Amino acid sequence: MADPWITIKPLRRKNIPEIIIDKAGQVFIDGEPYRENDPRYRNLSVNIETHNKFNTGEETAKMLALQKEAEKGQTITVSESKDKNKSEQTTIKF
Repeated sequence: MADPWITIKPLRRKNIPEIIIDKAGQVFIDGEPYRENDPRYRNLSVNIETHNKFNTGEETAKMLALQKEAEKGQTITVSESKDKNKSEQTTIKF
């Protein structure tokens, strides 16, 4: 587990395991790789989708630039991307 991305730690209940997801999409439970067929995890279902797109702040910078020229109540599309499996559109109302 070289590059943890998300860590879920129980605060009060001791019988809930610590779950770590790394940037590659691998899941670790209490430091061990998650295996769906392991009887210790029979009440646990994990489904991770991995995507190659990371937000590096371009959309935020574009939103701030559009804010200067937009009128109050106007809705503007900031970005739009289409894939064979999904479509994603970011709009903002000023």
